[in-house]
Amino acid sequence: MRKALTFLFLLFFPSLLFAYSDFVTARSYILLEKNSLEIVEGKDIDKRLAPASTTKVVTALIALEKLKADELIKVPSGVLSIPPSKMGLKPGKKYRAIDLIKGLLVKSANDAAYAIACHISGTEESFARLMNQTARRIGAYQTNFVNASGLFHPEQYTTCRDLALIFSYALDSPGFREILSTRYFDFHDGLKKVRFQNHDRFLFCFEPAIGGKTGFTKASRHSYVGAFEKNGRIYILSILGSEDLWGDALLILRNLFDRLPGEKEIANARARDTVLASYKKKKETLNKPRKKKSYRVKIGKNFAR
Repeated sequence: MRKALTFLFLLFFPSLLFAYSDFVTARSYILLEKNSLEIVEGKDIDKRLAPASTTKVVTALIALEKLKADELIKVPSGVLSIPPSKMGLKPGKKYRAIDLIKGLLVKSANDAAYAIACHISGTEESFARLMNQTARRIGAYQTNFVNASGLFHPEQYTTCRDLALIFSYALDSPGFREILSTRYFDFHDGLKKVRFQNHDRFLFCFEPAIGGKTGFTKASRHSYVGAFEKNGRIYILSILGSEDLWGDALLILRNLFDRLPGEKEIANARARDTVLASYKKKKETLNKPRKKKSYRVKIGKNFAR
């Protein structure tokens, strides 16, 4: 009975198994120096795995190359079928390209990825071909994209080495690097304003962090690609198939940095989106006293992807 209960516990709460582990849970990872491509540490660096939302690095890179900041993008109706994470884009409405690119990297918005892809190439399928061409141009030959967001597909894959190469190339774009390091992005949609917080927790608690992109799906587990600076040199960390992303990252970065953020600092840096302003006109009844209302507050978990 005890063995059965233990099995069920770990089945439904696998992250607790690795919460304070002293080994890397990721199926693949690489830490390398950007200019020389010298590998500091790695594991199965050429293993093909699902990239999840680290895919958006390529989508953002192409968008910055193809679009002007103030170019208007009309959102296609197909956006309604795109699952979260989302910015809440409305079909038929036009948004500035720069706002969608920021939402892509800061919020990890799948609807922004889809809208950008359709605007540039007509369809997401055509855009995926452009993504693959871009990957080949960079030298990422073990990578294949099917969609612009990173939603799981059995034929969408990359390797930690390829992902690091792509990210290294993207860092040479000043626009990409600036958005990547943005901690908060205020998105104005009519009278509503929402503040999105970057999902890269290192930006809030680790000074050497330049910025990174997280990813998660149930099938692919956690992924990450980010950059860190030490003594004037830039190091890129790429992780795929992790059960304990931030724990894995800290274990790997121990080979590079003497001082790292603690578990509490990492936990407190969790992304939380905030509605800053939303105005809605209310109908008032003249000469009618208002009834006092009681409110129940529901507290729930905030899940970031």
